[in-house]
Amino acid sequence: MSEFLDHITIVLVETRSGGNIGSTARAMQNMGLSRLKLVRPREHLTPDAFKMATRAVHLVEQAKVYETFDQAVAEEQLLVGTTSARERSTYQSFYSPKQIAPIVREYAETQKVALIFGPENRGLSDAQLARCQHLVVVPSHGENPVLNVAQTVLLMAYEVYAQNPVERTSPPVLVSQDQRDEMFKHIEQVLVQIGFLSFSSPGPIMKSIRRFLGKAELSARDVKIVRGIMSQVEWYSQQGHKLSPKRIQKP
Repeated sequence: MSEFLDHITIVLVETRSGGNIGSTARAMQNMGLSRLKLVRPREHLTPDAFKMATRAVHLVEQAKVYETFDQAVAEEQLLVGTTSARERSTYQSFYSPKQIAPIVREYAETQKVALIFGPENRGLSDAQLARCQHLVVVPSHGENPVLNVAQTVLLMAYEVYAQNPVERTSPPVLVSQDQRDEMFKHIEQVLVQIGFLSFSSPGPIMKSIRRFLGKAELSARDVKIVRGIMSQVEWYSQQGHKLSPKRIQKP
């Protein structure tokens, strides 16, 4: 069982309390997880963190710390973000921890999966959620719907840990988030060039494009197709005629 657990990373974004980092580390160790990434934590190696971690102090000490969200997820292939549905009505579909667990298990057999948790006071931003292929909401009582971050990590980790392996067709190999970002940069460059996006303010529409295309579980072939289309559009806009098919790298 441990091999697939080694492919799962817990990412805490802008955590405010060292105690929550320690509690998260303890929950991870309980469920066999060992990869912890921190994005701009307000505090990290504190007495409270070590106290709450108990026997998982080493996970706190070995956690990788990043300055930006993009840096933290660059090598990951599948991003699963957690959020409160109460404030995220624009998103159409959510999973519960139990529903997402078999998907995480399936991909984590061979690929890198990140489970992402936002700050205690506000959760992940819309831009960060737009980067995730799947979103998870933990069902809770309406009068007090927001769980502590370490509690949410434990629930998610338990559901994944408890999953039994299922014989099924292997999922497609997904591209890394770095490769996704290169594709989005290419799309933005071409759409600005042909006048679809404003050079001075491409952000709003690109945010929407990232949101709906970012949800897709993209393989290397998928990215090649999109970038091949962009290359043809780019050439046509610059040269006034089509690029020779022989010069386009076909997926």
